[in-house]
Amino acid sequence: MVRGGGRCWLAAAVAILLGATACNDSESPQPDAALLPLPDLGTLAVTVGTSGSDIDPDGYTVTVDGSVSQSVGANGLVTFTGLAAGDHTVGLSGVASNCTVSGDNPRTVSLIIGVVGTTSFSVGCAAIPKTGDLTATTSTTGSSLDPDGYTVTVDGNSSKAIGTNASVTFTGLSAGDHSVALSGVAANCSVSGGTSRTVTVPAGGTASTTFAVSCTATTGSLTVTTSTTGSNPDPDGYTVTVDGGASKAIGTNGSVGFADLSAGDHSVALSGVASNCSASGGTSRTVTVPAGGTASTTFAVSCAATTGNLTVTTNTTGSNLDPDGYTVVVDGSQSQAIGINTSVTFSGLSPGNHSVQLNGLAQNCTVSSNPRTVSITAGTTATTTFTVSCTAPTTTGTLSVTTSTTGQNIPASYTLNVTGPSFPTGTSQPIGANATVTATVTSGDYQVSLSGVPSNCTVSGANPRTVTVPANGTGPTTFSVSCTAPTTTGTLSVTTSTTGQNIPASYTLNVTGPSFPTGASTPINANGNVTATVTSGDYQVSLSDVPSNCTVSGANPRTVTVPAGGTATTTFAVTCSAQSATGEVIGKGQIGTGSPTPGNNVQTFDFDVRADLTGRFTGTDYGDLHPGGVPATLTTDQSTDPATSITAYRSSSTACSDPSRGVEFDAIGREDTGGLVNYTVAACDNGPAGSGLDFWSVFIPSENFGRSGNVTSGDIVKR
Repeated sequence: MVRGGGRCWLAAAVAILLGATACNDSESPQPDAALLPLPDLGTLAVTVGTSGSDIDPDGYTVTVDGSVSQSVGANGLVTFTGLAAGDHTVGLSGVASNCTVSGDNPRTVSLIIGVVGTTSFSVGCAAIPKTGDLTATTSTTGSSLDPDGYTVTVDGNSSKAIGTNASVTFTGLSAGDHSVALSGVAANCSVSGGTSRTVTVPAGGTASTTFAVSCTATTGSLTVTTSTTGSNPDPDGYTVTVDGGASKAIGTNGSVGFADLSAGDHSVALSGVASNCSASGGTSRTVTVPAGGTASTTFAVSCAATTGNLTVTTNTTGSNLDPDGYTVVVDGSQSQAIGINTSVTFSGLSPGNHSVQLNGLAQNCTVSSNPRTVSITAGTTATTTFTVSCTAPTTTGTLSVTTSTTGQNIPASYTLNVTGPSFPTGTSQPIGANATVTATVTSGDYQVSLSGVPSNCTVSGANPRTVTVPANGTGPTTFSVSCTAPTTTGTLSVTTSTTGQNIPASYTLNVTGPSFPTGASTPINANGNVTATVTSGDYQVSLSDVPSNCTVSGANPRTVTVPAGGTATTTFAVTCSAQSATGEVIGKGQIGTGSPTPGNNVQTFDFDVRADLTGRFTGTDYGDLHPGGVPATLTTDQSTDPATSITAYRSSSTACSDPSRGVEFDAIGREDTGGLVNYTVAACDNGPAGSGLDFWSVFIPSENFGRSGNVTSGDIVKR
C-alpha cells in the first residue's frame, strides 16, 4: 500500500510539472482515497497550447476568480495552489488580435479537496499581414478656392488627384513610416503644418492624415452708383461698362454691381449720357478693386433743362363777368380751364415760340391780342396775362312773327300765342292771315304757336315752335298756312247711360275740336243724348261734374272722330253707388324738379279734401307765368270764397297703378286772373313721403289744360 501510494504521489508530481492531469491514467492503479492523507485546500493546473503562424511572442496571462494572475507562455503550464474547494472562474487574456481561444474564455473549473484540478486553453493564430492602408483628406476653407483641387503623393512615386474637400486612400502600403505630400496648391492658399509629412502605416490597419488648407480671395467686386441732379434728366438712364467688355444698364439715380473682378485696376465708363447732361470728372475713370473686397465709384451727373414753362394769368374786369371762366389753349392742342382771375401753368414746353389763345369768352366780354405768341426759354418760366373787359349785356331783342296764308277760304285772322321770358303763359293776340307782329322782348327762347286755324287750313312746320331772340337782335319766324275748300260736316252724337243708386240729374259734356272752341261745354242728362252737326275731324269729348259716388267706364276724356257726311257716336257708361260720406285725401308737395321759382317747370299743390265734399285746394304753376311774371294759381276754399266748392269725390282713380290707392275729386276753383273754372284732381298714395312714387294731376276741361307727374317733393296720404 505504501508503494502504491508513493507511486500515485509521484505521478501527481509529474503531472503537475508536465501539464498532465492527476494520476488517473488506465495504467496506474488509483490510490484508495480513504488511505491518503488529504490536504485542506485544492490545486489548479492550467495548460496553454498555441498553434498556427505569428504566435504571440510574449505569451498570455491566466487569471483565477478575477484576482489571482500568472503569466504563461504560448505553450506552457501554470499552477494555482491554496484554492478553496468549489467552482472557480479561469480566464486567458493578452491574446494577440490574430489569435483566437477555442472554447469558453473565461470558463468555470470545479476543485475537489485533495484532487488537482486541470483545464487547458487551446489558441489558434493566423498569419499577421505585413501591409496597411493610408487615407489622405483635404479640408479647404476661405475664398477663391483652388478650382482644380490638388495632388497627393506617397513616398514620391504614388500619386492621386484629390478635391479641395475630399479623401483618397492608398492601399497595400508596407507597414511603417511613409512620406505624404500635397501638391498643386494655388498661390492664394496655404497648408497648415506644411505640404509634406510622415505618416506611420500599421500592418493590417489604416493610417489617416488631413491637410487643412486655407485660401484667401483673389478677386473683388465693384459697385457703380449714379447721382443725377438738375432738370430734364435722361429718361432711359445710362450704361456702365468695365474694361470695355462687361456692361450693365443703370438708372439716373441707381447702383449696379460687378462681381469676380480680378484684383487691381479696372477701367469704368458711363455711356448713354444725354446731351444736356454732363458727368463730373468725366465719363471714364480707373478704379482699383481689392482682393476679397468691394470698390465703389459714383458718377455725379448734372443735367440742364431742355424745356420751359408757361404761366398764363387772366385779369377780368367790368360787369356781368363770365361765370364759368375760360379755356387756355397752347399750340392748338394743349388746353386747361382757367378762372376769370387766376393762373394756370403749362410745363415741359419746347424752347421757342408758342401760340397761346383764350377761349370761352362770353359775348359781352372782350380781350386784346388773342391769340398771341409767347417765347419759351429752356429752364425758365414765361408769363403772359390776358386782360378781359366785360360790359353789361343787352337783355332785349325783337320777336318777329309773320303769317303767310295761301289757298281758298282763307280766314281773316288767327290767334298768336307766345310764352317766354317776358310773356306770361297763355299770352295771345290776333294776327292777320298775312301779317307780321313784332314785339320788343327779353332775349331768350320763346314758344310761339298759331291757334284758331280753321280745319280747312294746315300750318306747315312745327306748331308750336321755339324761337330764340338774341340780345340786341331779332328772332324771326314765319307760319306758312295752306287753306283748301271747307271740309264737309258730320254729326257728333254723345249718349250717357247711368245705372245704380243716387244717380245725379245731369253732368257737363265738354267738347273740343275743329268746330268747337276749347272748353265748350253743355249739360247732358244722366241718361241722355246730345247731338250736334260739326266740322268733320277729331274731337276730345269728356264728362265732368260726375259725383264722387259715380264712376265713368272707359276713357274720359276720349277722342271721337266725326267723318264727313257721317255720324260719330260715343256712349259714357256711368255706374253710381250709394253715397258715402267717409274718406279723405291730403297732399302737399310738388311735381317737377328744381326750386319753385318763376320760370321753372314746377307745380306745387296743397289740399285737404273729404268725401263729404268739404275741404280746400291750392295749386301753383311756376312754369305758367301771367303778366308781371306772376305764376298761375288755382284755389278752392268755400270758407273764404263761397263761389268755389268741391263738387264730387271718387275713392279710386284709374290714374293710379293700383286704383284703390287713388282718389279723384271735381271742384270749382278761382284762377289768379279772377275767373272760375271746373277742374278735376287725381291723387295717388303709392308710397311713403320722399319715395317719389306718389302721383298727382290736375285738368281744366274748359282750357284743355293739365299738369301731371310723380311727386318729387312732399307726400300724398289717402285716409
